[in-house]
Amino acid sequence: MKRLLALLMATLLLATCFVMASCDNETATTESSEAGTGETPEDKTLVPTLEDTDVHAGKVLRVLAQEKEGVAFAQEPFGAHEVNSEPVNDACINRFAILEQTYGFTVEAEFVETWNEFPDRVEQDFLTGTATYDVVSGGLTNMAPFAAEGMLMDLYSIDDSHLSLNESWWDKATQDDMTIAGKLFFATGDIILLDDEFTMCMFYNKGLVNDYGLENPTELVKSGEWTLDKMYEMAVEVAHDTDNGTMEVTGEDVWGLVCVMFDTYKLVMGADAPQVVKNDKGLPELAMDREYNLKAFDVVYEIMTDKQVTAVRENYYAWNDPNANIVVDQFYDGRALFMMNTISAVNTNIMREANIRYGILPMPKYSADQENYATTVDPYSFACVSIVNSCEDTAFVTFALEAMAYLGETMVTPEYYERTLKNKRFPDDDDSPEILDIIFSNRLVDISVAFNWDDCIQYYNNIMWANGDVVSYVEKVRSRFETAMNQTVEFFELGVLPTPDAE
Repeated sequence: MKRLLALLMATLLLATCFVMASCDNETATTESSEAGTGETPEDKTLVPTLEDTDVHAGKVLRVLAQEKEGVAFAQEPFGAHEVNSEPVNDACINRFAILEQTYGFTVEAEFVETWNEFPDRVEQDFLTGTATYDVVSGGLTNMAPFAAEGMLMDLYSIDDSHLSLNESWWDKATQDDMTIAGKLFFATGDIILLDDEFTMCMFYNKGLVNDYGLENPTELVKSGEWTLDKMYEMAVEVAHDTDNGTMEVTGEDVWGLVCVMFDTYKLVMGADAPQVVKNDKGLPELAMDREYNLKAFDVVYEIMTDKQVTAVRENYYAWNDPNANIVVDQFYDGRALFMMNTISAVNTNIMREANIRYGILPMPKYSADQENYATTVDPYSFACVSIVNSCEDTAFVTFALEAMAYLGETMVTPEYYERTLKNKRFPDDDDSPEILDIIFSNRLVDISVAFNWDDCIQYYNNIMWANGDVVSYVEKVRSRFETAMNQTVEFFELGVLPTPDAE
């Protein structure tokens, strides 16, 4: 009874906060707040897969997380600590309160200052046995080496685990992509928000679509006809020089597509052509030089190398040149039809202050025959959670993670997804909310760039500079790639790291 009263009081507190924050008269506020209370009928437990118990009272879930300064929603899932009338933050605060009042445990997070310091800290703690945390959370390319070096637990093999990874509050499709040899070391889903924030998408300028009488891209998506050829056709229609006969990124010329070289990889992934595929044993195999992948790349190569239509940053500036943003900024200035970025771009000041009407799209298909859209992720920042091998109380840690994930689905995700993304970032748009559903339900995680075997994250960039000859490039790198990949696979299969002599 005490826990129930505490739960109701916490829920009332959150609802009050939401009402105070609703000065903009958004009708979705009340609906979202009520839908996200985490309340359940009296004959059900708070979390359907867990028992309501105080066996873990007084315990602390300790998390080491990768800090992302300036990224919206980076800290809330683990680090929110005071109510500030920001709905996602406050939903996370209330989640902490309900977890403590119902189960008696608390959550404490420590954040590493920079992206590069995060792996150094975890590896040092592993080597010295000084880890003061049970869970790590960071971008996939930072986390993958921890698994390959034996620092993380296989989430499928924890005997006293309370994780129900097939439930809707965990991202099963993504976790299937990240499973190798039947082992999974990373989980993601409603427990955090940065998996959604760093999912790729394509933005388009609605004003230019109307000005040029183009087909409605969202209708093309819905009909299954949003393809690379269709995108290129529309880009060609819009791109034009405005003054001197030369397409430039420092004037008033209008571009069909503005991008960076790494967007080549993203477009190929959108064609559902990942760098590796799983064989019937669940093991990865290099697939870049397979017929379908080559056909997809050829179409992407034509788009990316058309300098009258597409402005690629590296064709004008070094990737780290302080002026390099001028290229992609053409979109925010209203001088480009298409731009690729992560979902998180809608929360940036430059997008929110841009004087354009924009819409959102999944990555285009290779052809209309492709079964589903395939939207990849930014592997550097796409976030997941893992349990470190030094964790001694896996029953509690998995219980706490399961509870956080479920309450994330019922309390936090509605505030982030329905209210912030759909209702605030696309305020007068009837199409984008449906497109967001399509994007998130067709996500593709390419495990090769997560582990970055032989620096394969740069393969398509290198091929672009080598005149697009995929077959020759793959012939040159295959041995190195497979050696690096097989070392990881052997560890996953055997469960032991290679000895120095074996190397």
